[in-house]
Amino acid sequence: MRGHLTKRGENSWTIVVDVGRDPATGKRRQQWVSVKGTKRDAEKRLAEILTELDKSGYVKPTKLTVGDFLERWLTDYVRPNVAPLTAEGYEHIVRKHLTPTLGNIPLAQLAPDHLQHY
Repeated sequence: MRGHLTKRGENSWTIVVDVGRDPATGKRRQQWVSVKGTKRDAEKRLAEILTELDKSGYVKPTKLTVGDFLERWLTDYVRPNVAPLTAEGYEHIVRKHLTPTLGNIPLAQLAPDHLQHY
């Protein structure tokens, strides 16, 4: 089974979803999500998570924005791995074009519509 519910309290449920295996270690990975409300609310949220997992893979919600992610990408990947002139070009594109328009969107909520509109 890919997901199940566990009752935690009066109106509290835990959803446990199997999100596949870690490619490096081969160990099983699970995502735990807490839900306040009725069992029906928890079942509905479980169905949403499983649908999300089927479509594009489940992304654990975080407060990381697109702008923060792009800055981290520039620092951690671009500067050490590409030529200096290429890195300058990427930085220009990120800072002048991408961050002002897409930078405040939470990364977990970034959708194809945002990119299409941009």
